Amino acid sequence: MLASSSMHLPSTRTLQAFVTAAQLGSLAAASARVAMSVPALSRRLAGLEKELGIRLFERVPRGVVLTTAGNSYLAHAVAVLDRLQVAAADLQRDTSLVRVTTIPAFATRWLLPRLPAFSARYPGIDVEVRTSIAFERLDTGEYDFAIRLALDHEMTTAPLLPIHLMPVWSAAHPRAITHPDDVMHHPLLGPDHRPEFWEEWMRGVGLEYPGPRPREIDALLLYERVLSGAGAGVAIGIEPLTSALLGQERLKGLDTYRLRSERSFFLIEPTEIRTRAARLFRGWLQGEAQG
Repeated sequence: MLASSSMHLPSTRTLQAFVTAAQLGSLAAASARVAMSVPALSRRLAGLEKELGIRLFERVPRGVVLTTAGNSYLAHAVAVLDRLQVAAADLQRDTSLVRVTTIPAFATRWLLPRLPAFSARYPGIDVEVRTSIAFERLDTGEYDFAIRLALDHEMTTAPLLPIHLMPVWSAAHPRAITHPDDVMHHPLLGPDHRPEFWEEWMRGVGLEYPGPRPREIDALLLYERVLSGAGAGVAIGIEPLTSALLGQERLKGLDTYRLRSERSFFLIEPTEIRTRAARLFRGWLQGEAQG
């Protein structure tokens, strides 16, 4: 069993005063370095010696020199201060890093293209984005935020980005598509792990389901597949993932039958946001979503 001790541990201010006086060998020089008057510094060092029960310095005409015990204590004091400096540097690095997890398609289509604007506004903050289709927990501290797709009625917070659905196809497509029935005459493409989006849109516009079975494409490559050629087919467009491609007129969409989905992208955050960098990122992200 460890014996209890009533010794009062010195403050970092006291340790810094001791180390500075030991290294400079002069109370006058040390007092200027640590922004403390000579009498105040002398009292602080005397108090440290009294607490330790041992003399650390010998006073000499030109200043102070360490005793043998003082030399030994100096090595420990320097090590403690060095460790605290390393810990502070690590903490500062951590607080300037924001870690976000989301699904690959959202990262590629929406989040990553916007991050340069965040970096330009906050050049001292790094954002690390990791992609996964799993719903990671935030209580482990590994991530500051998660952006996830979920049913609106299952969530207690407002959506970050509501989802709208409509069929989309390449601007080079040779045939006109103006009505939901027209869509059924083309190969249908959908994200491989989200077959419910085609079903939701079809039911929403009054089409029978199941109809033609959509071909499942890797969600990250779905719209590249649509853009690959005029006969590639028609995909279910998930806004906001298709917004940029529609704005660039690389895709066309059946916007007269644009349907609000029962699902949205939600920002999942811990009970307490740990860092200023994370708070700044959240505010910026919400502004981007609303803009």
